[in-house]
Amino acid sequence: MARTPVEERLEKMREDERKLRERRKALEARVSTERRKAETRERIMLGAFILHHLDEDTPTGRQLAPLLQRELPMFLTRERDHALMAPLLKRLKDRTSEKE
Repeated sequence: MARTPVEERLEKMREDERKLRERRKALEARVSTERRKAETRERIMLGAFILHHLDEDTPTGRQLAPLLQRELPMFLTRERDHALMAPLLKRLKDRTSEKE
């Protein structure tokens, strides 16, 4: 049985709708990826800022050091994260001990 022009138009609309859904999904994925990249960059920059002030022993770094010593160990939940931050925490502790 041959399809009528109305059925053909309906089929074309369904196909167009499917293509639009795929395009929307791809755009949403791109937006999500860009958002994650921006958040990661933000975290890296914040970490660089903090480390700069700690390494340069600025007034800001001297204020951050006790906070990090107190709060960072409780913030870290994974053993590998504790291991990663151990040298930083030791440096902060040693620097604090030297000043006392």
